[in-house]
Amino acid sequence: MNADDIKFRRVSTVLLQMLLVAVLIMSLAGRSYSEEALKVAACQFPVTGNIESNADYVKRFITEAAANKADIVQFSEAALSGYPPLDVPSFDNFDWAILRDQTHKIMSLAKKHRIWVVLGSAHYISEDEKPMNCLYIISDEGKIVDRYDKSMLTGGDLKYYTPGNHIVVVELKGFKLGFLICYDSCFPEMYNIYRHQGVKIMFHSFYNAHHKGKTILDEIIPAEIRVRASDNLMWVIASNSSGHYSSWPTCIARPDGSLESLERGIPGILYRTFPDDVRTRQFPSWTHNNKTMKLPDGEVYHNGTPSTHPRALDTRSLP
Repeated sequence: MNADDIKFRRVSTVLLQMLLVAVLIMSLAGRSYSEEALKVAACQFPVTGNIESNADYVKRFITEAAANKADIVQFSEAALSGYPPLDVPSFDNFDWAILRDQTHKIMSLAKKHRIWVVLGSAHYISEDEKPMNCLYIISDEGKIVDRYDKSMLTGGDLKYYTPGNHIVVVELKGFKLGFLICYDSCFPEMYNIYRHQGVKIMFHSFYNAHHKGKTILDEIIPAEIRVRASDNLMWVIASNSSGHYSSWPTCIARPDGSLESLERGIPGILYRTFPDDVRTRQFPSWTHNNKTMKLPDGEVYHNGTPSTHPRALDTRSLP
């Protein structure tokens, strides 16, 4: 082999290495590797008006999710407090002391197991104001780091709750997480405002249970979950109470609109680890709506009149 051949081979090797690096860079384009693996756990159990019974389920599932290496565990709307009027007649004479005590115990358990908790409950404001239907965002240090208050209240909700008027975005392991409750799913703009904040995983807690039988909710809510996910290129982690009769089971929707669910009416946990491209790698997947909708000027993202009470504005306080 002469000197020219050796020189040619060296140049070819360098060019091949450069080409491989370029291909690798192109394959990684658009993916954020600041993201660590994030394992989520979405729970369902038959929520009742008995706070201690609800708390037992919550604590059991926190322990189980932590044992399965989950980073964050989600519960349904009103999972700890119960939901009026199906579980409790109203919040008149409601035992807020027990709710606070059990919330504090759940916070301690989150710290013990080093796991984040999305806890559906009710937040006391004052004797003169209705409480808020909320999600407490409890960190793995056992602290309430924020609280999402249900913004879009139904006509029935307005009899028992005060609406919220803010969104909550939490970043965990490089992923931006958003939070919504039940009827919020009927309003596409609620997802759009989170999309503008860069949210990729939505924790949407529902309570569609204790019906006499099948209703339109059996069909429309899973459809809304799929559409909100695909319209906004988000994952939607959608927990629900499993109390009989529940309209649909806890499920997780992908950005392509496909859905994975637990079995209806049976307590359990559905897990998912992010980033997750398994379905995309198994067969060609299709997404749409890559153009983010403009936020309308002056849009109001709540039904009813929000509270200005200090306990409403302090989103890190106990119930």
